[in-house]
Amino acid sequence: MKRIQIAFALTMAGFAPLCQANDFPTADRVEFVLECMRDHTGGQFELLNKCSCTIDRLAEQYKYDDYVEAQTMAKAVTIAGERGSTMRDNEEAQKAARRYRASVVEAGRACFLR
Repeated sequence: MKRIQIAFALTMAGFAPLCQANDFPTADRVEFVLECMRDHTGGQFELLNKCSCTIDRLAEQYKYDDYVEAQTMAKAVTIAGERGSTMRDNEEAQKAARRYRASVVEAGRACFLR
């Protein structure tokens, strides 16, 4: 019995890093998938799977807080007019936005998203 408990504990310890690697809140994952599906053409089922795959790959690359910051920068640099000039004129924000967008494209390609 003791051996079974030890084997189970070792097996579960192997899965712990996988569970912790993707600690994005469900609502944020859903939001990404819905935006992704809105921005691409194709069947809903196909896009659901491809967009879900894309956010899963991003979750492997980014810690959640870094993801939020990068996504915020990517959206903020597109704000038109005077309100957005602070972010558009900030070179660091521009770099972060470019890195994030490149990560999204790369993750999308890996998931066969066109």
